[in-house]
Amino acid sequence: MEPRENLSLPIHIKPFRVRSAEAWSSFLSGEHELRALMAEPDRAAVSETLAERCAGLLAPAFANPAFELGHNGERYELILTPEGDRTRLFQLAYFRKQAPRELLERWNIQVGRTQSTSFILRMYGRDIALEDVQVWVENTEGGVGLELYCEKLRSAPREERYMLYILLDQALGEIAAMRYVDYLDLLEEAKPGKSMTLNQLAGYIAAEVDPEGWPQAGDPELACRRYTAYEGKPSEDGELVPRRDIFAGVTCCIPLIQSYFQGDSYYMDQLGQDGIFPGFFYYSLEGVDPKTVLDLRDQLEQAITARCGEGVVTFTGGATGTEMGYLDFIAWDLKILLDSAAEVFAGAPVNWAAFHTFRQDAEGIGLKLEQEDAL
Repeated sequence: MEPRENLSLPIHIKPFRVRSAEAWSSFLSGEHELRALMAEPDRAAVSETLAERCAGLLAPAFANPAFELGHNGERYELILTPEGDRTRLFQLAYFRKQAPRELLERWNIQVGRTQSTSFILRMYGRDIALEDVQVWVENTEGGVGLELYCEKLRSAPREERYMLYILLDQALGEIAAMRYVDYLDLLEEAKPGKSMTLNQLAGYIAAEVDPEGWPQAGDPELACRRYTAYEGKPSEDGELVPRRDIFAGVTCCIPLIQSYFQGDSYYMDQLGQDGIFPGFFYYSLEGVDPKTVLDLRDQLEQAITARCGEGVVTFTGGATGTEMGYLDFIAWDLKILLDSAAEVFAGAPVNWAAFHTFRQDAEGIGLKLEQEDAL
């Protein structure tokens, strides 16, 4: 098990900001090998070698990269796939933004599979088109809930019916599917009621769910800025524990909030192995005018961002508690971020401030201590 101090202050691991630069340098120096392999007449014969070589080039940044390679007739394509993981989406959007300009002369670097209305999936000896899949749609708040059924998969084992997830990504585009689909059930039998085929789903969402937002539905950076408000019930036990006093908050990365309150460190473990550390600053609201609490949070975010410079942190929301304020983030270089934040908090109108990762089993790290009882 990793030492407790390393979980609380994991600055000993090479940051993703540095890893990204190393990976793009690696990819730039070796991409000619990928192009040569993709030019082979028998692509199937070299597909394993191609995948292994690309994974090796991306290895400086990713412990477990998920990607696809292709050529659209004009340019080569590297498709980085989040595989439905919203926290990974932030990582890939950041990584894509760091791509060297000279590489973009030959390559399209994209996050998520793009929409393909004429897609046919060939797996397990079956050919399934989007038209072969029935969809029952329920509108939710800003999205849809889906039930899918495919007659061609009626007798297939459950693992084969997961082909429907791939087809959904193709029907909407992978990022759009993450953006709009709030729940998805795979049916073993067709159900009564009005349905549509999967190739009609994008048109339905564009017309009935989000006409204004649909044209940008595949933009990963915009998807990372989709905020959701939430409410909490402050603890009444009198103990000052981070985030247990929250009564209102907003986030664009719900999985981090949910996993923290559930005591689940899955996302922290996955991102941490790549040098990425989600966390939050928390600080005393004693003496702060309640009318200025949100303004203070915005001012702290802006000041820390300016002090850090680009490529160090992505802020993902914040919250207000009965005793403390919170500013949430994903750190691409945690040491630079904490050093910058300590300088900002030193001049901020708060009695004390601290840092905490999104791990319940970690401890808070003081950034500004002016009271004996500061956390």
